[in-house]
Amino acid sequence: MEDNVNAGNFYQDDGDKIKLNWFCYEYANNLCGSIKTSKKLVQYRARHSAAQIADFSLYFAKRMRKSIYDRQTGKSGIIAINAQYVYEYDHKCTHKQAQALIEVAQTAWDDTTFGCTVCPNRCLTEAFELTPMFDNLAKTGWPS
Repeated sequence: MEDNVNAGNFYQDDGDKIKLNWFCYEYANNLCGSIKTSKKLVQYRARHSAAQIADFSLYFAKRMRKSIYDRQTGKSGIIAINAQYVYEYDHKCTHKQAQALIEVAQTAWDDTTFGCTVCPNRCLTEAFELTPMFDNLAKTGWPS
């Protein structure tokens, strides 16, 4: 995974360094990478800088936290990857572009959660547990 989105955007203090925020950080990076390589989003990339794509990925991942929380607490039976998030971020986005972004967001979700099957950290099942991963990242950088 490439570090496209700053991990510091997912916490304000040590109390925010929880596994759910780490998962969202990983998801944001996967989403950003997926947008950068999607054949359907060539025009989107032409109109948006790498920093803007990273900012959108950050926003989208943070919006996903509510859906993840609702699923974990039983308020919802699903994780919603919603076009509403795209339109909230960019109200001028076309329907076709929003659909392409949602497809990429779903792919990034699948890629991120696939890694969870072998990962011992259990970020989604122990979402509100503190994790040293943010501090480790700050000390050592992203592992290659």
